[in-house]
Formats: sequence, structure tokens, C-alpha cells
Amino acid sequence: MKEYDRRIVVIVRETRLEKVLASQNTMTQAKFYIGSLGGDFGEYEAEHNQYNASIQETRQAIEGLGKVQLLDRKYLPNFIFAEGDVVLAVGQDGLVANAIKYLDNQPIIGVNPDASRWDGVLLPFAPKDAARIIRETLAGKRRIEEVSMAKARLQNGQELLAVNDFFIGQRTHVSARYIIKHAGAQEPQSSSGVIVSTGLGSTGWLKSVIAGATRISASVIGRPYGAKQESENLMAEDDMGEITHGAAELSQEEAQAAVIRKFMGANKETASIEAMKEDFDRLMGTRGATLSRKKKPVAARKKSYGPSELSSVIGKWGSDELIFAVREPFPSKTTGTNLTFGKISRDAPLRIESLMGENGVIFSDGMENDFLAFNFGAEAAITLAEKRGHIVV
Repeated sequence: MKEYDRRIVVIVRETRLEKVLASQNTMTQAKFYIGSLGGDFGEYEAEHNQYNASIQETRQAIEGLGKVQLLDRKYLPNFIFAEGDVVLAVGQDGLVANAIKYLDNQPIIGVNPDASRWDGVLLPFAPKDAARIIRETLAGKRRIEEVSMAKARLQNGQELLAVNDFFIGQRTHVSARYIIKHAGAQEPQSSSGVIVSTGLGSTGWLKSVIAGATRISASVIGRPYGAKQESENLMAEDDMGEITHGAAELSQEEAQAAVIRKFMGANKETASIEAMKEDFDRLMGTRGATLSRKKKPVAARKKSYGPSELSSVIGKWGSDELIFAVREPFPSKTTGTNLTFGKISRDAPLRIESLMGENGVIFSDGMENDFLAFNFGAEAAITLAEKRGHIVV
């Protein structure tokens, strides 16, 4: 007798080793192939064994709760989930994100199969905890986080959802041609594609796009906004103008003047010519000595900034806004680089018109096989989806 009259769907994925085996047919060929690419077959094998052991442990832990069904990720688009299904995903994070868009309000439980390999932002639970988490979820004792999704809709009615992000451009990631339209402006562009990110996905692909742009900006035009290379403590000249041996050479006249400034600044009443001469002779006594002004740290004068326009989206799983970023826009006589970054809301969607003759695509969550064809004449509207996901935390 099962504890619950429910189906428990456990979503799994292929391991790296299984993908290689599918193309190489035998373990011997797979080992040779991985080795020829400079890979460590032992690492592939260890990862594969650990993942399958975690699936087995998860299944054994929940066997008595209900009818358990394993579901490979590749069958997600055609699988029909029932309203009362309990859904688990045995990671990585991308598996949880990919599964959410095929659910209809069922909360998903992320299980980390190998905490030593995967950070698991969306995988807070270990296989041994699966039964307890299911019981607590069904009893209403677990917090369930809402997750915003993005929606791409073509003018012919085709739609695609994204939990993390959309890529819009050429399937091969070569230069994509399109017209981008946002906030009452439009611009023809040539770029490596456009990324649209949700709050959940903002710490993934979008983060790498921003990081790359930040470092390029630092190299080309100096310190970027908020860069870590900003000094926490500025250096200022000692108020006393103290002279010490150092790297920057001073002439005899400069050294003498510096000594005079020191004494006169310290005590104008008692400073004597004899004392100044003795100090000067001492400083200049070593032949070839070099002198410099001593610096000392002063109170940090840190730049202060207002809140970033990204703060309402970055890391906010349920944010009502999306972020778009253009990858490597190319300026030319016919293409511009002004509409390269911004926020998308229900009232301000992003529209993109394709100028690509072939291989134009819109794909979601890093799944290149989960795509809409986006060739010449197609126009996509990108906005928030009405549907929202739910993650057990």
C-alpha cells in the first residue's frame, strides 16, 4: 500500500559518458575517443556512476510514497503531467529550469546528485532527503518560490517559453542580422545574437555577457562602473611633506627646499637654519641616494552610486522584468549599436524582426533543439509569460 495516491515523476538526463557511448557504440571506442580529445575517461566514468547511484538512492527513498516513474529529459516536450503529480529533478540546475516550463503549477523538487561537482542553486536537497521533502511539501510545510518566465511569440502564433534565457540569432552563432525595436526606438543591427534573461537566469549566461563587457570597458576606457580594481584606500601626500629614500630622484635644490618646508611647517618659531642644514646634509650624504615623498593612506573616498537598474531583476526569481543584452554588436554604415541593453516589462516588450535568410533561431535555456525558426520576415515579441513556475526550497 502506497502512502499517497499520487504519481511521483523523477526527471533524469543523460550523462556525458552516455552521450559519447551513443555516438561511439562501445566502451572501448568511447574511451579512445575521450582520450584522443585530451579528456579523462576516469572522470567521465566516475561522474556517470555517481549520477546513477544518486538516481537509485532517490528512487529507493521514495518507493513507498507512490507510483514512481522515471522520465528522461528528451521526452519532456511530449509528456503529459497530471495535476496531482509530484515532480523531482535529479540535477543539474539546467534540468530543473528546463522542466519547469512543461509543468502546469506543479512544484518541482531539485535533487543534487553530486554536491562535490555541482553548486546546485536549484538543487537544495540530497537524494536521502527526497522522501522527507515530498512529505513536507504535500503537508504544506515547505516554502515554494515562484519563478517568472519569458515568452517569445512569432506573428504566426508560435510560442516558446524560457525559464533562464532566450538566445536570438544564428544557429551557428555567426553574425546575425535583424532589426531590434524597444521603448519606441528601432535599429538595424549585426551581432552575435541577443540574450534575454529572466531573474532566475540572470546569474548565468547574462552574467558572463556583462562580465566580458566590463573587462573590455576597463581596458578601453578605464575603470568601469563598480570594478574591483577601484582602490578602497587612496594615497595622499603626507601633510608634513616628509622626505625619505625612495625611487624618484630629487635635485639638491628640491631636497633642500623640501627640508625647509618640513621644518617650517612643523614649527615656524623654533626651526633653525643649523638644524635644517644638518638634516639636509644627512639626507644628501649618501652619494647617489634617491629621494621621494612618503605617502600614507587616508580615509577611503569611495565613489557612491545609486541603485543599479538591474537590482530589480538580478537574482530575483519572481521579477516582473526581464533583461536583454546584445552580444558583440558591430557598428557600420548600415548597422548601429545604441539599443544594446535594457529591461523588458509587460508594458515594454522587446520586438525583433529577422533579416536572416537561413539558420535564424530562437532557443531557450541552452537547449538548441528546443527552438523556433527565425528567418527573414519573422518578427518575435519577447515579454513576460503569464505562466509561472514553482520551485520547492
